[in-house]
Amino acid sequence: MMNKTRLEAFTDAIIAIAATIMVLELKAPVAITISALAGQWPVFLAYIISFFLIYIVWYSHHNILKKANILSTKTYLLNGFWVFWLTLVPFVTKLIGQHPNETIPMFLYLVIQILWSITFHVMDNQILKDNPDAKKDMTTSKTVRSILYCGFAIELVFAFVMPIISLILVGIVTLIIAANMLLSGNQMKETHNLSNK
Repeated sequence: MMNKTRLEAFTDAIIAIAATIMVLELKAPVAITISALAGQWPVFLAYIISFFLIYIVWYSHHNILKKANILSTKTYLLNGFWVFWLTLVPFVTKLIGQHPNETIPMFLYLVIQILWSITFHVMDNQILKDNPDAKKDMTTSKTVRSILYCGFAIELVFAFVMPIISLILVGIVTLIIAANMLLSGNQMKETHNLSNK
């Protein structure tokens, strides 16, 4: 059985490094003009979306581990695969920033996200299996998973037609999931407050 604190610390460190590496791709233009800065918008957009994706999954990862009293070897291995896909996000973000209108970078970006999401969901299910008394949370919600995977399907189509629109859709889905997290967090807080009265 794996020590939860060590797994969380290791994963948190990798997430922080992945988020930090992405900012290194934001290069200052040679000429400091509005038009030169505006020309960097695909890189900024890819960075912003990827940063918030990483931030949201960091929060979700914290939540799924919080409900676990037991971490099996399967969970430990799944966490390793999940972290592996996460560490590829800076690379594919750089590709998109440099080639925002090309299909292959956007397709790779989406494939990495899909594999990352599937691994997360399998890991979440394994934690629930290993901890039968654990309560399901927002990450296991059919609504959130439906939004995520329907979003991926639509984004994949646009990756072959208009890749930059696909990236914008990733941003919209990320915002929807973040809003859902905020609403779920407020509902949980209200339920907790009512139960304490």
